[in-house]
Amino acid sequence: MLVRIFLWVSIIGLLLACESETIQPSSTRLGLSYFPVEVGNFREYAIRDISYNLLNEPDTQRYFIREVVTGSFPGQGNEAIYRLERFSRFSTTQEWQLDSVWTARLNAQRAVVVENNTPFIKLVFPFVNDLEWDGNALNAKPTDRYELQSTSETLLEEIESPLDTLLDQSITVVQSNLSSLVNDSIFSETYVDEIGLFYKKSVDLAYCAEEDCLGQFIIDFGRDYRQTLIAYGKID
Repeated sequence: MLVRIFLWVSIIGLLLACESETIQPSSTRLGLSYFPVEVGNFREYAIRDISYNLLNEPDTQRYFIREVVTGSFPGQGNEAIYRLERFSRFSTTQEWQLDSVWTARLNAQRAVVVENNTPFIKLVFPFVNDLEWDGNALNAKPTDRYELQSTSETLLEEIESPLDTLLDQSITVVQSNLSSLVNDSIFSETYVDEIGLFYKKSVDLAYCAEEDCLGQFIIDFGRDYRQTLIAYGKID
């Protein structure tokens, strides 16, 4: 009898030990913490937007964007949808003016942002090396393959922000990376753990293709847009 009791106690002890070592799912390991959407979160960005055309000198605009998670409401399947109010101003002495309202939603599989009524799948979980997905799977646009990568040293060197030390915990979603003698189509978004979008790069340029200028990368037309995080926090 004592032997049986001892065996049962030993078995129960082993089961409890195994249970205590169970690894619970982590939002950091999954990647969800790279897309925080708590109500009150805000991020501020410096924007540099250059437009090119054949008739005029390049037009450079510099301004600021402030994005605030102002609330949430239940969506399909009771999934929380977060309201993103976006404000803009041209200098730090001006008051913020409401620019647009986007929405975002997050679950264990993906993060979606609806920009001007168009949904884009920004991230897919869990994170794995060279993860790929169609960023346009929820809209009517053509298939657009996104790829999750470690942030390259080249990209890190071009990002100029007072918060650049945070980029040690960053990943980059490459949305397009096509370059040739006649055009560049380079689109990417860089995210930082527990902060969210840190840097957005959208370069779509066409170069002179005439015989006397081919390969000189003289811009005929296009756009070079950079969005860089300069402040973040939470509103009480």
